[in-house]
Amino acid sequence: MGSIRAGYIEAHPAKRAATPMSGDDAAACPAAGAIWREPWHKPHMEMHQVRYFLAMAQSLNFTRAAEECNVTQPSLTRAIQKLEEEFGGSLFRRERSRTHLTDLGREILPLFEIAYESAQAAKNLAREIGKARVAPLTLGIANIIENDDLRALLGEIAAYLPGLELTLRSGSSEELIELGLNGALDLFVVEAPEDAPDRFEAWSLFDHVYHMITQAEHPLAARDAVTLDDVRDEVWIEYRGDGARVLRDAAKTAGFELAFRHRVDNMVHLRRLVSIGLGSAFLPPPRDRIKLAVLPLVGIEATRSVVLAAIAGRRRSVAADAFVRAARARAWDVAESAHY
Repeated sequence: MGSIRAGYIEAHPAKRAATPMSGDDAAACPAAGAIWREPWHKPHMEMHQVRYFLAMAQSLNFTRAAEECNVTQPSLTRAIQKLEEEFGGSLFRRERSRTHLTDLGREILPLFEIAYESAQAAKNLAREIGKARVAPLTLGIANIIENDDLRALLGEIAAYLPGLELTLRSGSSEELIELGLNGALDLFVVEAPEDAPDRFEAWSLFDHVYHMITQAEHPLAARDAVTLDDVRDEVWIEYRGDGARVLRDAAKTAGFELAFRHRVDNMVHLRRLVSIGLGSAFLPPPRDRIKLAVLPLVGIEATRSVVLAAIAGRRRSVAADAFVRAARARAWDVAESAHY
């Protein structure tokens, strides 16, 4: 969707293998098929058995694995035997003083590693949330971004974290990125920069599609769309961080310059100036369009990806982590930003 993908985090290839498999996949990997087939089947294995198996797979020695897990060797052996009964085959091949993983054991190993890591991550998150009587989150949202899903997401996070203490900062996308780099923001929702700075980590949410925003009584307001030649004599209002540069460049290519006579740094002021007829703006369509007209500019491609961003390498707070997880899981309504 958006123009930036460099910071987008995808699941590790090994972890994607943990999704339910088709019949062909199950045939190629019998152990995985055994785990995912018959969804009504309820395994009896417990997480401590998985932990014992992983310790044993690493050391390939029952005595050392038992010591690592702080249990007796007979207890560890019984746990492994129960897993073998559950999966219908041997997981380890015992040859006198040497022990090896069987084919079944090797196939199950990466799946058990994923399961154990996920369980530990869930336990850690629950422990942190339990401690988080106060869950601070400093979030930056660019002035130009208006989205109902974003508002709803903030409400969901507040319900999920009763101790949420939210500090909202606003500004242009460039300003918020700079604040993020300086450590003043936990997360920021901005238009993706053309040249992302180092350690810029981003998850695409939806696209901004820029339009001409003008007064409802404007002579062009009744049209379905306008061309660049239609607006060559138009007075424009420039908003920092908007698509003015794209519009200027398009006009120069066509052989003329546009008159950006007024400048504002606030979206509320911008809408007011447009609504009283001081000029037009080139922006994503605003949510509040009272006394305004929204017109596509034919022949000018101005689309910016809106991203949730953070600075890579910094540890995220409980609230920031919850926000990232919820934002990535959400089905964002692209229609409200892309189609008018």
